[in-house]
Amino acid sequence: MTIVEDALFSLHHRLVHVPRVDRVARALAAQVGRAASLLDVGAGDGTVALAVARQVAAPRVVGVDVKARPGAALPVIPYDGERLPFPDGAFEAVLLSDVLHHCARPGALLAEALRVASRVVALKDHFRFGPISEKILLWMDLAGNAAPGVEVRGTYFTPGELVVLVHGAGGRITGLEWPLRIHDLPFRLVTQDRLQFAARVERLTAGGGR
Repeated sequence: MTIVEDALFSLHHRLVHVPRVDRVARALAAQVGRAASLLDVGAGDGTVALAVARQVAAPRVVGVDVKARPGAALPVIPYDGERLPFPDGAFEAVLLSDVLHHCARPGALLAEALRVASRVVALKDHFRFGPISEKILLWMDLAGNAAPGVEVRGTYFTPGELVVLVHGAGGRITGLEWPLRIHDLPFRLVTQDRLQFAARVERLTAGGGR
């Protein structure tokens, strides 16, 4: 990495990553409520999971990721990106923070999260509203994931597609924060609050209810 690249990544970390972690954690915590245990799927550096755990008073927090990062803030267990290595209902709440749009089969991973969660899955992700918003989201993803080397697929959901995805995974949306402020000015002029959301998903029973 060149000196210029290192400086740009440091600037992005200070101006974008740090405030983003705080706001994403608050949004996810609001969907979770109090919880005794958390699983963060796609935990990355672990900072979001720890921040959520503090806010929901969860004494137990575990992370999984397809790519372990050196110096993560919590122990991160490797997994294959789809099958979670835990029994049914192993955690009260499962977090999926900007993960589904990176998945080859997002519905399969969401179904796994619902299986492992005894109460709730909290999502943070993006809505798309046409080709311009798709390009904005792709640019954001490329900038935010360049340093850790995360694969960017550029697959984002319309609100209707999210509803279909959740129902197909065996869940239903029971809470939604949208639009969601994640970035500060001047970045918000480009990134747009309407492209960000947080949602609470609960498992459907055999009768179609909770």
